[in-house]
Amino acid sequence: MNNSLEKFIRHERERKEILLMAHLVLGYPSLESNFKTVAALVSAGVELIELQFPHSEPMADGPVIAQANQISLSRGISIDNCFRFAEEVTSKYPSTKFLAMTYLNIVFKRTFESFCKEAVSAGLSGLIVADLTIETSSDLETHCKNQGLS
Repeated sequence: MNNSLEKFIRHERERKEILLMAHLVLGYPSLESNFKTVAALVSAGVELIELQFPHSEPMADGPVIAQANQISLSRGISIDNCFRFAEEVTSKYPSTKFLAMTYLNIVFKRTFESFCKEAVSAGLSGLIVADLTIETSSDLETHCKNQGLS
């Protein structure tokens, strides 16, 4: 176990029975609203926050999250916006762990190596790829491990 997210979870689990994790679709309803929501979640004691990078076809999500993705994209939210948002909240709330949630073609388009480097540079601790395939999982896992990303 050399991963900081795993260490964090194990340490926190020694102190308390359960951890709280929340999910936001970035840009829905707005990034300004997302900042306020993160502040409220952190003050409420949420330890892990999943930041969903919006996708045009979020097939692993239900209709409400899918609609939030569509609205976010229609308002011009980009992957670069998402990384900047992540960098701001990880800097402001260093005791909270933030993870990126996205889809394979977003990661693939930037290249696995580049996406993982950007995620770590933005302060993210982990990556969830909802539609990751068996064929691509070991390659992405290698890049994540190389960057210290769960």
